[in-house]
Amino acid sequence: MSQRLLEKLKSYVSFGAADAAALSELRPLLAPEFKSCVDEFYDALLRDEDARRILEQSSGGVDTLRSTLMTWLDEMLTGPQDHKYYEQRSRIGRRHVVVGLPQYYMFAAMNVLRRSLASRVRRLALPDVGRQLDALHKILDIELALMNETYREDQLAKLLKLEQRQFEEKLSESEHLAGVGQLAASVAHEIKNPLAGISGAIQVMGAGLGADHPHQGVIQDVLEQIDRLDSVVCDLLVYARPSPPRLARVDLSKTLRRAVILLREEPSFAGLTIDMDGIADDCIVHADDMQVQQVITNLMLNAAHACESGGRITCAVDRDGAMAVMGIEDDGVGIPEHTRKRIFEPFFTTKTKGTGLGLLICRRIIEAHGGVIKIDSAVGRGTRVTVRLPIES
Repeated sequence: MSQRLLEKLKSYVSFGAADAAALSELRPLLAPEFKSCVDEFYDALLRDEDARRILEQSSGGVDTLRSTLMTWLDEMLTGPQDHKYYEQRSRIGRRHVVVGLPQYYMFAAMNVLRRSLASRVRRLALPDVGRQLDALHKILDIELALMNETYREDQLAKLLKLEQRQFEEKLSESEHLAGVGQLAASVAHEIKNPLAGISGAIQVMGAGLGADHPHQGVIQDVLEQIDRLDSVVCDLLVYARPSPPRLARVDLSKTLRRAVILLREEPSFAGLTIDMDGIADDCIVHADDMQVQQVITNLMLNAAHACESGGRITCAVDRDGAMAVMGIEDDGVGIPEHTRKRIFEPFFTTKTKGTGLGLLICRRIIEAHGGVIKIDSAVGRGTRVTVRLPIES
């Protein structure tokens, strides 16, 4: 491919043996001018702040690059323009990728070099200067095309390598999480039945003590902790073995209202105002009612935990084309950006209680319904969660 490309370029600009000979004749005449030509080239390039920063940080610095350009000029005029020549020129394009020099610098820099060399050729006052200049312009066009092509190829290879590494990292992470999920499911099953037995035994003990017994408070605390553990176990089971949605006609507005009514007695909602004025009626979606209610419950509890006493949670349901849009917004503490980037990661949580699986489970449920969930937040101003689900057609 390399030799084929070089020959194609030479044919395209009509570069032949006569041009190669003209360049060879120029070489001894221009060689004394190489250093001043290189200085002029880098003086122009280094005036650009970004280019200067990139070049100065490259291996060997600008002095090494000056020496490389001197060699490049000598090889360009010496020839022959064959496969070995192509490989030498290709390394220059690859080097630009390594140092991070943007591709457009090649075109601007080549223009500076072209004018610098052409002016020196004219000053030589050769008898056939037109032939010499024509050969010079042809080889510079070939040089620019080769650098541009190898730059593109190496940049593409670099991107593909990066994508492959990211894919392998994601695959490794997925395999790890799958293993964690299986372990979580096994542990959850081992805990769930004994936990139910303990809860039953504690309730029997509480009933035997009498309503006024001083240990009744301890009994209630233990039962609350058992309920919390049971909730954690349920989250682990849902995460490890998600159930496919059982789809039916669901009025999203009614499901939201029902979930809010059930949650009003939760201690987390004491002292909070829940605004439901923005809920439109008869917003029918094709969904699993219990799973959607699970999402709403989780999002409402998160909103309540973010608010201080006297805070407000605003609920809304409306249509947007073929989608039903549900919004749950609080005026709480908000989520910092570094935390917001990780909120859908499994087992990531900023709470003292919880598994860090709630939002991940919510997203999994919504995506299984063909919907999307989005979270916008600002520290000190609150958080808005938007859920979009397809309206039943």
